[in-house]
Amino acid sequence: MSVEWFVASRYLRARGRSRFRSLISLLAVGGVVVGVASAIVVLGVMNGFSKEVRGRIVGTNAHVVLLDPEERGIESPEVVVSAVEEVEGVVAAVPFVYGKVMISTAREAEGAVLRGMDRAAESLVTEVPGSIFPENAELGRRAETDLDELPGIVLGVGLAASLRAGIGETVSVMVPTVRRRGIPRMRSFVVTGLFESGMHEYDSALALTSIESAAEALDSAGRATGILVRVTDMDDAPAIGERIVSEIADPPLWANDWIRQNRQLFLWMRIEKIVGYLLFGVILVVASFLIASTLIMIVLEKTREIGVLMAVGMARRSIRRLFVLEGAAIGGTGTVLGCLTGWLACAGLDRYRLTLPGDVYFIETLPVELWWGDLVIVAMLAFAVSVLSALYPSWRASRLVPAEAIRYE
Repeated sequence: MSVEWFVASRYLRARGRSRFRSLISLLAVGGVVVGVASAIVVLGVMNGFSKEVRGRIVGTNAHVVLLDPEERGIESPEVVVSAVEEVEGVVAAVPFVYGKVMISTAREAEGAVLRGMDRAAESLVTEVPGSIFPENAELGRRAETDLDELPGIVLGVGLAASLRAGIGETVSVMVPTVRRRGIPRMRSFVVTGLFESGMHEYDSALALTSIESAAEALDSAGRATGILVRVTDMDDAPAIGERIVSEIADPPLWANDWIRQNRQLFLWMRIEKIVGYLLFGVILVVASFLIASTLIMIVLEKTREIGVLMAVGMARRSIRRLFVLEGAAIGGTGTVLGCLTGWLACAGLDRYRLTLPGDVYFIETLPVELWWGDLVIVAMLAFAVSVLSALYPSWRASRLVPAEAIRYE
């Protein structure tokens, strides 16, 4: 053990009139603990939330959606799909039909979105088919030529709860397209299954059926609303979408990728993470002032002893190192305890997931994912700030004149 470390450890111990200084030291350690732990928890929650939302968005939506710029639908979608799949970077493409409807039962009515899809083909571009239960739920009619059979429809779990509709019940789907006599289009469906993506936005408003049944209800036979596209790298979706639009001139297409579609959500999540770092910074600043105050009090209290040490030959550099070690000891203790507290809090939150209001936070449980890189960055910042806060007191102590310090009362 070096002389500097031995003296530093002695100075940090509370004896007699040093009780108040010891309390300030504990508050400084506590400030670092709170700052580090809160930063780790906030970053863990934000990382988990970002990963969970990102995964569910991509699972429910295609990487790229191709639409008609004039919103008239895409004629001969099979031909367009074949052309799209030839573009570099495209893995698969499937047509879909989509429209806003009103779904009602004998008890309730709710606005919804009706989406027609080919279940087998859809599994190539999204994870929607895997979110349907039971797995054998029929979409549309078993045979589209059997007009006497009611087509099957799958409702999001939130939508089904709002309608108070269960499997086997009949629902009416009304389309806001008015016929010549002023009567809106209406079709009856039988509920064959439920759909749960974990995203409240979809589970509370989405209804699924076959492309043929959706086209019949929406009066869009022979046309697709758009093309769903899966690409090799979802982070390259914007570039691949633009490539598709530039290579396919007929029909003209407009590409909307998953990043652009959810830009505001991802921006909000980035801002939340920045706010977490700012909160961490504010707490660290307060803790650094407490550390500096503690060390200044030690300098004032131990002025005579510092003078004696300098008189017997201790270099000013060693005096500075002594007080920097004290700051490092306070900061290191707080950092270690803060990391441990933050890790335990994240582990507890991950095991006992808190319930969230899905209509506000998009998901219904609080996900947590601790990235070790974040933990290392937080720990390094906390320790660095603690050491920096000791520089002024250490400089002040090293500037004492031995003769004057020894006479200090």
